[in-house]
Amino acid sequence: MEREMLMTLDFELTAPSAYRFLERFRRLSSLTNSDDALFFFAQYIQEIALLDASLLIYKPSELAAASLILATKSIKKANLWNNELEKTTGISEEFISKAVEDVKSFVLEVNPKFLTTLKYKFSKKEYKDVAGIAFNF
Repeated sequence: MEREMLMTLDFELTAPSAYRFLERFRRLSSLTNSDDALFFFAQYIQEIALLDASLLIYKPSELAAASLILATKSIKKANLWNNELEKTTGISEEFISKAVEDVKSFVLEVNPKFLTTLKYKFSKKEYKDVAGIAFNF
């Protein structure tokens, strides 16, 4: 049956990226749903995290959750992950805490020269100039 399915799909399979999970998690929370700057800041954090190969131990969904949690802490000074998000995503705050700490550590310690392109991208008006926001997690 698996072979039949793959043949039907012409072997065109993709895995969801961390960005797609970030979009989904954004829609699930009333705290982040309509805040573009918060979303772009989370995307900025996520793209920085993708520079570290040691963070590949985490699933794309975990990196997205960690990035959104850190962005919310930094901008809104609020705890994003609640019972509703845990139930909807199947990711508990306790489970995601290690990923949050690892992403936070890398973002705070990364050599700024490696971020030149990302800073340029996220300094644009279309990204709400989120590269100018300090990492205050």
